[in-house]
Amino acid sequence: MHLPIKQRLKLIRQDILAATGFRGHKRVHVHPHPLGAQIDVEGDVVVVPSPLRWKLYRKGWHARLDQLAAEYGVGRLAQLDENSVILDIGANAGEFAHVAARYGARIFCVEPDPAVHACLQENIKGLANASAHDALIWKEEADIPFYSAPERADSSVFAEGAGPSQQRRATTVERFCTEHGISDIDLLKCDAEGAEPEVLQGVGAMFANINAVAVDTGRERRGERTHEACRRILEANGFSVSDETVGKRLMTFGVRG
Repeated sequence: MHLPIKQRLKLIRQDILAATGFRGHKRVHVHPHPLGAQIDVEGDVVVVPSPLRWKLYRKGWHARLDQLAAEYGVGRLAQLDENSVILDIGANAGEFAHVAARYGARIFCVEPDPAVHACLQENIKGLANASAHDALIWKEEADIPFYSAPERADSSVFAEGAGPSQQRRATTVERFCTEHGISDIDLLKCDAEGAEPEVLQGVGAMFANINAVAVDTGRERRGERTHEACRRILEANGFSVSDETVGKRLMTFGVRG
């Protein structure tokens, strides 16, 4: 498929590193796909909106899942098993559903960007306990603009000018759980590209039934972090809160004391 020359050179370099086994690098193959690009690595396949996402898999598919599990506190702050329920707000292409599958956990994957949601559906179709939901989660039910930038994984309510916009009917975590029969959540995972405080404001009465919260509070709200606002909401709802840097991800965790 067509890739910028710089990316093609990086893929050649990746092949060389993989051939020598340098620091666990794996061969990564990028192919065209109707939804964007297909990434083949270690015998596994993932469909993504942009071929530039191949870089996430330089150490292989399993290493990518290990990375996501660590970033969102799985096994450290959130203990999962076959009885666990995960609500994944901003599920992107659905990789975390494969982390959930390691434990047999049930996961509700919520992704509002149409292009990314299509990839999500493709990537989880073989997972019995995963479901994809096209919903925009917010602090209230309202019609709000949503900006699509799937190539950079930056689609957001706060991504003005990053891509085309559409008016979406937003819902809340509390309403979503009611509509889908979710009574308890073992892990609320959230990467809302800057809208994390609003997502938490809409949790409402469901907070009492959530064991752990893992929120990406990086600089995605017009260049600013959202950790302080998220901390206040979580503490007000009885969580012990910590802000951590896990790899390159800036995280805010809430755990029931």
